[in-house]
Amino acid sequence: MTRVSAAGQGRVASHAHTVGVPVLGFGLWVSLLAWRWATGGLHEFLLAELLFLLAPLVLVPLGLPLTFVPDRSGRTSRLSTLVAILHPVGALGLVPAFALALPWQARVALGLPYLLFTVCAALHGLVRLAGRSTFLVEELAIDVALLFLLGGAVWMLTWLGDFPLLGFQGLWVLLTAIHFHFAGFGCLLIVGLLGRILWSHRTSAPRAWRLHPAVAVGLMGAFPLLAAGLAGHRALEVLGVALYVLLLPLLAGLLLVGAARVDSGGLGRWLLVGAALALLGSTTLAGLWGLFRPSLVALPTMLRFHGTLNAVGFVGLGLLGLRLLHPVSRANVAGVVFSRLSSRGRTGPRFFERLAPPDGRQPTGLVDDFSEYARPDFDPLQVAPEVRRFYEHTEGYTLWVVPDWKPGFRLGGRLWGWFARRVQQLVLPSDVRLQRHGVKGSIVAVDDGADGRERVRGWIRTYESDGSPIYVAAYSSHVAGAMRYMNIAFPLPFSNMTSILRLDHDVPGGTGLRLTSCALEEAPGGDQGVYLANPVLPLRLPLNETIWVWSAEGTPRTEPPCDDPAVVLRARHEMWFFGRKYLELHYFIERVGEAGPG
Repeated sequence: MTRVSAAGQGRVASHAHTVGVPVLGFGLWVSLLAWRWATGGLHEFLLAELLFLLAPLVLVPLGLPLTFVPDRSGRTSRLSTLVAILHPVGALGLVPAFALALPWQARVALGLPYLLFTVCAALHGLVRLAGRSTFLVEELAIDVALLFLLGGAVWMLTWLGDFPLLGFQGLWVLLTAIHFHFAGFGCLLIVGLLGRILWSHRTSAPRAWRLHPAVAVGLMGAFPLLAAGLAGHRALEVLGVALYVLLLPLLAGLLLVGAARVDSGGLGRWLLVGAALALLGSTTLAGLWGLFRPSLVALPTMLRFHGTLNAVGFVGLGLLGLRLLHPVSRANVAGVVFSRLSSRGRTGPRFFERLAPPDGRQPTGLVDDFSEYARPDFDPLQVAPEVRRFYEHTEGYTLWVVPDWKPGFRLGGRLWGWFARRVQQLVLPSDVRLQRHGVKGSIVAVDDGADGRERVRGWIRTYESDGSPIYVAAYSSHVAGAMRYMNIAFPLPFSNMTSILRLDHDVPGGTGLRLTSCALEEAPGGDQGVYLANPVLPLRLPLNETIWVWSAEGTPRTEPPCDDPAVVLRARHEMWFFGRKYLELHYFIERVGEAGPG
């Protein structure tokens, strides 16, 4: 059964996009249809205008609430609220703009509020994308769908003002606006929402779930290819049409699979079936038009049959069915508390001196009590005692590190080192014949009020050779659901890089520790990730890291050998950029004295 969030539906109802908005829009659209039919028939220009108006009046308000993701307090963002308020104003202004014989200046003025709405909708899509902790193809399809609304509004204003654009004019301008709304927004929104359904049933329909990302990515690429082809590159047009002809029947099949997995007997299920059948019909006509244009299928035939099947049948029935089903997103919920710390230039090892807490507390480790990270699938007491002691009494240890830069990234590492040394932050060790770098560390208390998080402490790591900084990091933690995450901020000029790590056993039943920013397949919606935190918009970076920590006797044999008997802990720090590993840091950790009870 598809999961439906009653709480989520209740929050959506607080927006202006209640069920009344698409119902009102549908009533207006049917009235316009009847009026046009009674006053002179539906020639191709009037039919194209009516098909376009179906999107802002009915289909956009049907699907838009499904893109809103409330934060963990249950509230939606101010931008989402603004989008919800602007839409009815913009959509209603289009009715007289299209229905009445007005001067072009008035028509364009009436269309501007809808353009403003689409600008905010596109920003809403970018904010969704920026804040997501991991790559989710179904949510990316929804983000791209929101961006296409802005393109559709630009072409709509071009039609209202009777302007040429990119060599197009007349009916072709309006047809382009229609395609942005239906083949762009409507199709990709359905693809994304269908992905949510298939994810929740990935065990019962594994083939459909594995096929969905390929279909989604292909359709995201097919639209710009088709648009470039229509602009004059015939080969790109044929490639775009070929992708649509190949992928849309597969999408229809996925819709049927998704319909078979939801509540039996529900109306939403049968609406998805109807959308799939309509899609098969409209795809056939689109393929004939695109590949054999213009001799085989005439433009009026395309408008009446392909346009109607695609707009009313596929997108209309599909979005209505998905609105009724309301599939739940697996993306992380917004609202992570990020550190407010940043520098105004250099960070350096003295950064925390001005941030001492008023209570005078003096932490000795990265955590006060390692058992706080306990959860049903992670038992801190199973972790080796020396590993636990290191995190609770970090000042009692010293370490040295051996870097291993991967081929293809060594030049980038040198360029980053040039910048890092100037801001005195994140100065990664250079790879000079696997040189050993001695590291000294100190733990200092940090004022929670200045940072914005709880129980913050700084860990300052410097090179033993010259005292220059490696990392200046502020450590804290936060809880989301049953999971406590380690929340680490590295102050940078006017921002900070925040690494949010989840803790797990190194292997099931193992005594080692794994800390990672990577999402697990079985839990992709967590907060883990590497972000650029700033006052405007936290941005998920294309970086990931995993840190493995073992006791000396529990270190896997695959790790580099170590003959130093003073080493009590070993660690490996792996870093990725766009999915490619660029650096491994091998740590060898020794005790320097008792810092407290073990």
